[in-house]
Amino acid sequence: MQLTTQGKNIRQALMTASTALLGSLTVASAVQAAEPVDTSWKVDSALLLYKENEGRVQAAEPVVSLKKDLDEDHSLTVKLVADSLTGASPNGAARAGKVQTFTGPSGSAQYSAQPGKLPLDNQFKDTRAAVTVAYVRPAGENARMTLGGNISGEYDFQSVALNGAYAKDINGKNTTLSAGLNVEFDNIDAVGGAPEPLSVVWQSKKNGGDTKTLAEVLLGVTQVVNRNLLFQINYSLASGSGYQSDPYKVVTLLDGANNLIADPSGAVNRYGYLYESRPDAHTRHGLFGVMKYHTGGGQVVEGSYRFTTDDWGISSHTLDAKYYLPLGGNGWYVEPHLRFYTQTAADFYTPWLTQGADFTLAGATVTPLVTHASADPRLAAMDATTIGFRVGKRMGRDSDLSLRLEQYEQQGTGVNAPATGDLAGVDQNPALKAMIVQVGYSFRW
Repeated sequence: MQLTTQGKNIRQALMTASTALLGSLTVASAVQAAEPVDTSWKVDSALLLYKENEGRVQAAEPVVSLKKDLDEDHSLTVKLVADSLTGASPNGAARAGKVQTFTGPSGSAQYSAQPGKLPLDNQFKDTRAAVTVAYVRPAGENARMTLGGNISGEYDFQSVALNGAYAKDINGKNTTLSAGLNVEFDNIDAVGGAPEPLSVVWQSKKNGGDTKTLAEVLLGVTQVVNRNLLFQINYSLASGSGYQSDPYKVVTLLDGANNLIADPSGAVNRYGYLYESRPDAHTRHGLFGVMKYHTGGGQVVEGSYRFTTDDWGISSHTLDAKYYLPLGGNGWYVEPHLRFYTQTAADFYTPWLTQGADFTLAGATVTPLVTHASADPRLAAMDATTIGFRVGKRMGRDSDLSLRLEQYEQQGTGVNAPATGDLAGVDQNPALKAMIVQVGYSFRW
């Protein structure tokens, strides 16, 4: 079910763990003297398991990254990723004090949410396979260029991306200036067809597939201060256009007394919902800074901060800290990790729509009075924390075995249930908790 959008919050949680193994860099390795080129394959492999509370989504993600230095100036990296997601995912409908029954995207199977429970689509499942390739070559004196691409596919979503980056060392190779461009083309082929934005679910107005494109520019500076300290600052600008909505998300309709509106068919436990609608364009700015400090004895302290803001009204702050600590001289190490994330809600985020203010109802005809609306919890105001650690053993210069254990907790904020009606007294800010387990192994081949 369109893993790229339906599972975006999941992938963000997984990304923290995956990149820790497959993209790690210590100050010591960044500033050490040049060594003879090893032209064997450097293999980074990992298996990541993710499981949410209350029987929600669980995922398994094997990753293999292979890098080969062809010579002193050329290298090739190939990364293979597979995702498998099962469980239940929120469909956007609000919790209510009565049973709610829904029809799945295929139009056949049904599922229900009990009173006070978050409506979850228990038919949620998906698999994704992706291949990423990057080739690095010289581009003049003290400069290099990276050319790459990515292709991924799910049964209802396909994506192709092309990217390039240029980096130049100046200031005695202590400063690196970089610039990159990524262009992505997505095809959405939702199960049952993509619904018309803000169409009422009981009329099932759906169309065929749709597309969207994304272009992102990144500018960066990396500075080696001394052999123990380096920092990096990046600015990114991303602009997307096309079908931005999630075809599987709905918004609850309430009447003037804050009660659910009955489906005109008279079906038991059936109520009114609109398919969500997001703007067709999305522009996001991002600023990222990271500092890595080698304290001596192999210890490395890493801290980063990321700020993003977009034209949907979402602004976010992310603080991330890691401390790499060797345990004696036998290769064992531990790396505690703490991450905090907070964001504001999108301008068009709403947990429900109210008759008279947001839409009118005449018989079975619903006429929206708003242009865009989404109850997707990923667009709501929220706070999230990730806390855990990685423990491992280095068994040689390029051989490493590690285990990462982390807990992720996300808490929605700012949504208050109506004082009366079917939603009264029901918690509309349910917490999401998840466990992340990752086993990684790196070696030369």
